[in-house]
Amino acid sequence: MDDLDVSRADGIGTVRLNRPERGNSVTPDVVTRMGDAVQDLAESEDIGAVVLTGTGSVFCAGADVREMFDVYHAEGSDGLMDYLAEVWMPAVQRTVRLLWNAPVAVIAAYNGAATAGGLDFGLSCDVRIAATSARFAESYVNLGMVPVAGGAYLLPSLIGIAPASRMIATGEFISAEEALALGMISEVCADDRLAARATEVARDMMHGPAATYARAKKVARAAGSRELEAALDESLAANIDLLARPEVRARVLAVMERYSLSRGRTTDVG
Repeated sequence: MDDLDVSRADGIGTVRLNRPERGNSVTPDVVTRMGDAVQDLAESEDIGAVVLTGTGSVFCAGADVREMFDVYHAEGSDGLMDYLAEVWMPAVQRTVRLLWNAPVAVIAAYNGAATAGGLDFGLSCDVRIAATSARFAESYVNLGMVPVAGGAYLLPSLIGIAPASRMIATGEFISAEEALALGMISEVCADDRLAARATEVARDMMHGPAATYARAKKVARAAGSRELEAALDESLAANIDLLARPEVRARVLAVMERYSLSRGRTTDVG
């Protein structure tokens, strides 16, 4: 089974994370291919909008702990910290930039739970809709880390400083209805209607010429683009510093140890 399903129909491209057995969690390879797929579709002359979604009951659970554990097992704690700083976080941020800067509308269709980077990928899109069963957590705090995939900037810009600060500080889940009330998503629909509704929203976003939307989007996001770039750089630097702190390193390694005791069970870092 391919872990990323890319399709196109009637001018709409769909990129679907297809790792339900891993909670649609991502490795650097998967997240890189996801960003490339969105970019390739967005730059195709026959595509006017892109839908980003997942297979199963989870949209994206953030980083794949199994893959992180393999690095830890092979290279030890220092190797894992270097890997997070030099490979994983830069790969995630590259995809966030591609989502944010795509020249067509990108619609996040949250089919289920979205945590940490999984939440932030959707925050980078133009429109967010969610299934009734979806729930959300900015859960980097469980690792003692700063949201590195843009969430530290994107979440406050969408819902305000106070509720965003609470989500970032607690890592607690909120429901789809709570996310709607906060303005994090634009609508909630029945689980079995999500795919169809995402297509309808994508179609609505294709009303005018593609070049017109691309220019309007660039203008509308100009100030935000500068702020997002600064936030991505600052969050990466912050996490590199934090991963050197014993209390933060201990949290990350505790997740690895828990995983080693429960091999074969889906675990997400969010």
